[in-house]
Amino acid sequence: MPKREFDEGHDVSTLMRVSILFIPFDAAKKFYKANTTRGVKGLSASLDDSGMRVDGEDLANPLVASMSPSDFLPGPDIAAKLADIVEQECDLIRDMHVRDEDYDDNLQAWVRSNGPGVDTSRWSDKRRKRIERNLRGYKHYPVFIFLSENPTGSPFPDRIDVSGLGMSYVRKHLIDDTTVRGIRHVNEIALYLREDIDRQLDPTRDDGFYLRASTVTRDTASIQAKLKAKDEYILKVTLGDSHGHSLTVAGVHLRASLTGSNAQERLVERHTLQAFCAAEGIQVMVGDFNMDLQETTQGSRGVFVDSRPETRPTYMLPHKSTVAIPRFHQQYSNSTGNAHYMGLYQADTEDLELVGPGMYGLLGASGSRHLKSEGKFYSDHPSIYLEVKSTRLTEEARNRILQRKILRVVRRPK
Repeated sequence: MPKREFDEGHDVSTLMRVSILFIPFDAAKKFYKANTTRGVKGLSASLDDSGMRVDGEDLANPLVASMSPSDFLPGPDIAAKLADIVEQECDLIRDMHVRDEDYDDNLQAWVRSNGPGVDTSRWSDKRRKRIERNLRGYKHYPVFIFLSENPTGSPFPDRIDVSGLGMSYVRKHLIDDTTVRGIRHVNEIALYLREDIDRQLDPTRDDGFYLRASTVTRDTASIQAKLKAKDEYILKVTLGDSHGHSLTVAGVHLRASLTGSNAQERLVERHTLQAFCAAEGIQVMVGDFNMDLQETTQGSRGVFVDSRPETRPTYMLPHKSTVAIPRFHQQYSNSTGNAHYMGLYQADTEDLELVGPGMYGLLGASGSRHLKSEGKFYSDHPSIYLEVKSTRLTEEARNRILQRKILRVVRRPK
């Protein structure tokens, strides 16, 4: 039954889970147009008895049907509709946690839990909106949003206003020509933080909640002999409590030459990614890797999500078995519908855990590449979503623990 009390926002002092959304675009302004006539292709997938991911057959029908060749948003229209695109992907996430179809039942349950005589007609607009936002699960909107590749012809905005949430996302870091001279639009990345969390950051204090974001350049010249090398610009961000835990995540768009890599080259690439993450303190990467990460248990393509009941994961119970086997859909994440480029890579398997509802919590989620309200494509790749829990102690917290241990030793009676 729903709680009687509702959160005004997200209390970062007790933040145990952090949700991350990565939305890519097509700065080349050509690949995504192929989706209009091809639609979005997918495959069935499952887990075996050991928990390994198993690919099934390609789906007979596309996950998103083909459209007219003109059904795509040009760059200026993407800029004008950016808030709508962000809200659509955030609503997919919200609906994973709290189904819109359950809203009326949840509202009636909440009214009954407050005892007889509750007159909803006397609620103020402010109270009504507050209750609706909580019952519809707006607190599940992601904490971080990465935007990747800029096809708009203008900089990624300082703020993105999301009407349903009733607040904005605030840009906290930007990789573009103003910060990295000569960088191409295809390598631009912006980081946004949810406004209610941003208000709780206090850079004037050294003992509170903090955010640190930076650009990290990865030199790939010595990694692969046969794959074209290119500097990769990675947006690294750490969110933490000086007296507690922290999370470090990176939004990435790796070099295009990886699309032609073979299995051995991808293995080498994953090993170097793991070493890079260890050196930089990165716990998880999310974005466009230009290769299939699901060849390792530390990587995932995400489970397809679009709010339709028929596309939701199902669970089968084999005869004489007590273990349910999941069945779910995954989408090919390139425009031609035959390869997997988008995903996540969990470098930290000790202090980081993927969490969330069902299979979406286990493998993350793979969202849209077209704006449903317009019936037009805006990207050749889908969004990627994940929710994580980090138990990594901040450096400040580790130092305090060490100081207490030293103090106890000093004070120990002889």
